[in-house]
Amino acid sequence: MKKAALRKEFLQKRKEADEHWLIEKNVLIAQNLEKFIQNNQFKTLHTFLPQLGSREIHTSYIVELFRVSFPNMRIAAPYIIPGTREMEHYLLTPHTNLVINQWRIPEPDPLTSEKIQPQEIDIVLVPLLAFDRKGYRVGYGGGYYDRFLPQTRPECIKMGLSFFEEVQEIEDIDEYDIALDLCITPERVYNFND
Repeated sequence: MKKAALRKEFLQKRKEADEHWLIEKNVLIAQNLEKFIQNNQFKTLHTFLPQLGSREIHTSYIVELFRVSFPNMRIAAPYIIPGTREMEHYLLTPHTNLVINQWRIPEPDPLTSEKIQPQEIDIVLVPLLAFDRKGYRVGYGGGYYDRFLPQTRPECIKMGLSFFEEVQEIEDIDEYDIALDLCITPERVYNFND
């Protein structure tokens, strides 16, 4: 299938999902991610924050869990530079002031938050709607992560989080699409480098 069709299908699937199902799947994703993180030495994790009311993966829950489980790990989140398709990255601490952008996404306030560079990041949690067996993903169509991910170090892990399992193939992959290294679902961890 093509990205536009997959985007529509998976937005609809998420919209129709039962609230209890979503809560259960969020917890399972967080547990699978926590197990993965325990076996690795990451200093800085970058995460997207869910759009308010969107039924995205509840990364705010993951952030709270990780603050307890991995107190020495730094957590960062993106800030979209207004009028561009570029992002800056700021540490997310219990004291970070969050502002809501025009898409209703919470972001660290760039005036009061500590900025970090993409090269400092060890693992990026990448938002997506669907992914295929090669690790390519369907995002929301803005291209923000396609611009951001090449700025990270080659060894930085690009990890998707998905409520749903893989699709066979995304047909319209182009030269700007960057494959994930891993994707975590409620059922398993997909490793695309094996």
